Amino acid sequence: MSHSEDGNESKQLVGDSVQLGCVVSPQLVQALENDNILPGLLAHLTTSLRDQFGNPMSSGELKGKLVGFYFSASWCGPCRAFSPVLSKFHEENMDEFRVVLVSMDRTEQAMLEYAKGKGFLWVEYRSQHRDDLIKELGVNSIPSLVVVDTEGKVVTSSGRFAIQSNPEGCVADWKKGSSGFKLLKFLTSCCC
Repeated sequence: MSHSEDGNESKQLVGDSVQLGCVVSPQLVQALENDNILPGLLAHLTTSLRDQFGNPMSSGELKGKLVGFYFSASWCGPCRAFSPVLSKFHEENMDEFRVVLVSMDRTEQAMLEYAKGKGFLWVEYRSQHRDDLIKELGVNSIPSLVVVDTEGKVVTSSGRFAIQSNPEGCVADWKKGSSGFKLLKFLTSCCC
């Protein structure tokens, strides 16, 4: 399909939506035009993804990469301890793995201050997608790092422990569909 046909299709979508009384966000129209609708759980990022500075970001930049949904909050001590570790890991593996902060903070301002300088992408604080991700992934404790593959399917809910026990090998393990978590190594590194 040519780009002009894509544009006509998007215009038709907007026209149909207006007739039905729906509102279509410009970000969604742009994502449709550029074929940036991601599969599975990643679809939540189509219109709600922000870069580390808070600017709208195309979810298409995540294509072909593992994504770690990082559920965290500024008021959480273990989160504050793990975030620098994750930030460094993210920076070292950015070609294959991106972190998307899903804030559990009580206010948007607290989230913005907490996210500053970490290099994480993030889901808009006031977005329904943020709430949907929390529910769909069954997050009930933080910090939690849920890693999804390029198809938007969960690889592991133990991303935090994988990074702590297997930082050199977890990305390769995640690409193979494995959790990357090495229990014995984790226990001996943190508890003995």
